[in-house]
Amino acid sequence: FRELIEILAISRNQKLPQPGEEGQILELLIQRDGEFQELMKLAVDQGKIHHEMQLLEKVVEKRDNDIQQLQKQLKEAEHILATAVYQAKEKLKSIEKARKG
Repeated sequence: FRELIEILAISRNQKLPQPGEEGQILELLIQRDGEFQELMKLAVDQGKIHHEMQLLEKVVEKRDNDIQQLQKQLKEAEHILATAVYQAKEKLKSIEKARKG
């Protein structure tokens, strides 16, 4: 757009405008406007994609937290089961000693 404005300023400073020059400038403006509209559409699309990515990142973060909680619960259950197995083995040893004794 800056180039087009410079061209317009130069053409206004000339005493006699060149034939067809204004039409060329208008066509160039229309072309640049089309390019600008395409870029704006692309920017909007990228904005939507960015927003979707942020939503997905929040879902992933929640799932990660859920997994961490489950891992913590599994470790606690493992510890409880290990303790129960140890105590059961000790009772079996006691029962065997009592039978032999």
